[in-house]
Parts: sequence; structure tokens; C-alpha cells
Amino acid sequence: MKRIIAIMISLTLLLSLCACTNNLKDKPEQQLTETVNETVANNDTEVKEEVPAQVRTDLRIYSDLEPDTLDQDVSVSTSILFRNLYSNLYRINSNNSIVPELAETYTVNEDFTEYTFTIRTDMLFSDGTPITAQDVKFTYERAMAADNDYFIGIESVEAPDDKTVIIKLLEPNNSFLSDMTGEHMAVMSRAAVEGGMDVANCPNITSGAYYVDSWDKENHIIHLKGNPYFNGTGPDITDVTIYYKLEESIYEALRNGTIDYATNIGNDSEDIPYLRVAEGIDLIPYDNCSWNFISLNQLHPQFADDNVRSAIVSALDVNYIISAALSGQGTPAPLMIMPAIAGYLPGFDDSPYDVKKAREYMAASNYPDGFKMKLEIADVSGAAIAEAVKTLLKEIKIDVEIVEEDGNTLVDNALTGNYEAVFLSYSMYSGHVSHAIPLFSNGELHISNGDDTEIGDLLQKSLAVNEKERDRLLSEAYTMMREKWSYIGLYWITVHDAKVEKLKLREPITSERYILSNMYWEQ
Repeated sequence: MKRIIAIMISLTLLLSLCACTNNLKDKPEQQLTETVNETVANNDTEVKEEVPAQVRTDLRIYSDLEPDTLDQDVSVSTSILFRNLYSNLYRINSNNSIVPELAETYTVNEDFTEYTFTIRTDMLFSDGTPITAQDVKFTYERAMAADNDYFIGIESVEAPDDKTVIIKLLEPNNSFLSDMTGEHMAVMSRAAVEGGMDVANCPNITSGAYYVDSWDKENHIIHLKGNPYFNGTGPDITDVTIYYKLEESIYEALRNGTIDYATNIGNDSEDIPYLRVAEGIDLIPYDNCSWNFISLNQLHPQFADDNVRSAIVSALDVNYIISAALSGQGTPAPLMIMPAIAGYLPGFDDSPYDVKKAREYMAASNYPDGFKMKLEIADVSGAAIAEAVKTLLKEIKIDVEIVEEDGNTLVDNALTGNYEAVFLSYSMYSGHVSHAIPLFSNGELHISNGDDTEIGDLLQKSLAVNEKERDRLLSEAYTMMREKWSYIGLYWITVHDAKVEKLKLREPITSERYILSNMYWEQ
């Protein structure tokens, strides 16, 4: 499954050169910020008069997440770029609130199976044509035909007129509005796609703030142009170059002016210490949305023992793991909920570390003298985490053997139950805890192999009720997660963006993506 990933799986790159043609005329580029002097005569005396400096409208970005396609129905790795190319009916703002984007309003029926959206009439594609309900219907039906995972809950999409979209769901889902904010729920132009637009390589008619002007695959560069019709005025920055390969370090590239912004810098990057103290550079830390955890296969008798699982989670000092293995760059995550996820309830995100209690659990288990445990990790990427876990579990007489596997083998072993314990990352792709249901229900992703699916049932029921009842069911489910510990949550990892100081953000960054329309150059 796409949502369970080994921590380090590299992208396959296609080497070719493609360029887009567009019927929009390029706007003349402005000069870099400078002050010029104009000489004027005034009463026979020459006066030096300063002309206001021009603000830059270009931007150079580095990202390590180079896509293999720009087709949002195919690519999983390109979401960081989709946010800039396409707009959604609704989006999540910097306060983690769901707000309208292409839509004006929505209504939902009593059993949460039918959502009706009203489309704004002032939103245009980058070629100046209106964005209509028919475009939404076409986009979603195209994705459904491609068996896109993000659309599996949709039964049908109707567009009775240009402003109205009616989406019928296969099952009740009171969190569907949150699902609508996902990158793959963005809207494409029906006329452009049916007219032969190269969606995979050069989508040059888009609903977002930018369109693709060219993609130089050989040199790993994508060039974007601003959509002059976006929100009526277009973005402040109109010319963006994205580099996916640098000949120098990120720190040097920012210092030398090669780039102005770098995104998704891992906390283990050699650049971080330099960026943290560099003058003229802002380092922006944030937690990404992948939950890092250990799964214990309950087909093995030691992990079917409730006391053993409780002992392990109580023995794992997550703050120690984050400090020792991640240089402090992470947030404890005993459960797969965080404030940015719809369905978050406060009070369930504190770590239960208590080594004395852990020893009591082991003494009460069927394995008071401990046992050996194989912990699989993806190549060397999880080695530091595994070593910290090994150190901590010695306190309760569990001897951890660390086994390195390549990412694909690791995932295959997890999905087939061919493992004892495995360190994984689970992506909450729509930002809603309901997408954890497969981990707790019978099926391919129920990798703990426990015989109890009550947690999954509670999560499922929470989707079909009002807000008060939903929170009660979620609270019950989260409590049960803590009692049963089907999965041992560790942390949300901290990653970083870095930018030059004069490049400003209107809203703080909220997740693992950059929003170019949110940026402007300081005067």
C-alpha cells in the first residue's frame, strides 16, 4: 500500500527534456531590487532623486522530492508541487481550520452520505477560462476511473449546473470535508485535458497559483509561471525555478544566492547546524505528517500477551529516543493523532513512559525472564532509532536483534505478517484519523494481526454521527488504543525549510509543503 512507506525509499527519475507551450504571453521580468538615481533640473540646480526600489518577482527553490510525473492521479511523491499547481474546493489554513478555496459553501445531508458544494464564479484557470462544476466532476471521475486510492469512498459525482457539485459517498463520512483538502482532490481543467494538455509533464493550464512553463528533466529543473487570474490578481511572485539537484550544499546555495528557499530538509542533514546559526537565513522547523511507530506481530505468542505490549510501551522513553537518535528533532507521538489531524482530541498525546511500571508488566506476563526480539528496519535509516529502542528494552530483559532490510522487503514482510517487530512510517494522507481504520480492521493493513477489531469499528462508527457523539466514540477508541497498544507510537519527525530573510511568508508554514502564493519579497 502507498500509505505505509519505508523511511528511505528513493524516487526513480526519468531523464528527458520537455517544454510547454502556452497561449499566455510572458510578462516582462522585473529587475532585482536596486536603487537608481535620476537627475532632474530644479531651479538650475541638479537634484539627486531616489526612485523606489523594485521588489523581486522571481524565486529560486530547491526540493529533494523530484517527481516522476505531474499527473495528480498517478503520482504520490508530487504533492508538494500540486499545492501550487492546483486548487481544491476547500483547504486547510495555518490555523488548521478548513476554509473555502474554489467553493463558496457546502451542505451535507443528515446521514453524511451526500455533500453539495457551490462553486465560486470568480475563479479562473490560468488560461482565463472559468472553473466550473463540470471541471470538478471531470477531475474526480478521471481519478475514480484510475482507481486512485483517495477517491475510493465516492459513489458518484454530479454537476447539475455550472455552480453546483453533488458528491454521493458509499458510506457515511462526517470527515469528508477534511478529505477534500487533500492534494489529490484538486481540480483540473476538463477542456485542457481533453484538448491534449500534457498532464504528466507540462500542465500549463491549471487552477492553482502557478502553471508549468517547462520541465528540464535532464538537468532536474522545473520552471513555473504565475497564474495571472489566481484570486483575481495573481501571486506576488510570478516566476519560479525549482531545482531538484544542487552542485553545492543547501547552506552554500542559500548563502551564494543560487537559491532563495529550500524545503524538506531532514533533521539529520549536515546543513542544519550551519543554517541554524547563519545570518540572513531563517530556518523553519515543523512536524511532517508521517507517524513513526513499531508494529508487534501478535501472531507471535510473546506479542499476543497484553502485559508484554504494555511493558514495551512503558519502557520506551520517547523523549530519549528523539534526543539520542534525532538530535531532539521530533515530537512524541504515542498515538497517531496530532493537532493538525481532524479527529484530534487533547489528552491522548502524552507518553506513558514509566520503567518501574514496565518491569511490573513484564513480571505479570508469561515472559518474566524476557525473550529475544527481531526488530526490522529499512536499510540503515532506522538504525539510530533501533539502537535507542534496544538500549531501553534491556531494562525489561528484552534482547533486541536489529535486522536491516531494503524498503520494499520491509513493507512486504509487514503486509504478509512475515515479521516479529518492524519499524514503519504511516502517512496520514488526508489529515484525518479515519484513515487509520485499516490498521485496526481485518484486511491487508491490519499488520499487528490482533484478533480484536473493536477499535476499527469505533473509528468507523465515528464517521456517521454528529460532532458530540463522534468525539465520544473517538475518545473511547483512543482509550482502547492505549490499553491494547496494537502499535507502539514513537514520534512525528521534525523537518525544516530554510529561506533568505527578505523572503516573507504571510502565514506560517503548517506542513511538509511550501505554498508559493503565500510568499512575497520584502520592500
